[in-house]
Amino acid sequence: MGLSDKDIVALAGAHTLGRAHLERSGFDGPWTRDPLKFDNSYFVELLKEEESEGLQLSMDKTFLDVPEFRNYIELYAKDEDAFFIDYAESHKKLSELGFTPESSVTKPIITLEYVHSREWNMNLEIRLSSLGVAIAAAFVAISFLNNIRKRMK
Repeated sequence: MGLSDKDIVALAGAHTLGRAHLERSGFDGPWTRDPLKFDNSYFVELLKEEESEGLQLSMDKTFLDVPEFRNYIELYAKDEDAFFIDYAESHKKLSELGFTPESSVTKPIITLEYVHSREWNMNLEIRLSSLGVAIAAAFVAISFLNNIRKRMK
């Protein structure tokens, strides 16, 4: 997928938010003391190992056994800013997997033609890209809201 060791560890740091739910995963509890705060506490808790107050799954513990991963865990536990910078970069990388600038739109996607006094005809050309998906979602939402508005008249 093109993710580096740094990316994998940084993205795992998202466990600083939220918790495991017994009915969904078979595990229960938060990874950190404050599961509503995005910080580096996931890494701090990992290094505590047995004294950790948070949930630690086998995957979490395995990070400590792999030197390449452990180096990042130790860095992020000491330097929250380094974690924030690397997390942002890795999250962006993960979010853009499969997206290439060449597949982005090179000509107008939406053209509007005035048809009648209150109607617009929309001609759409949507390409398979994150922008295309966002535009399609917006178009569906606008159409839905427009139908509700018409029914309320």
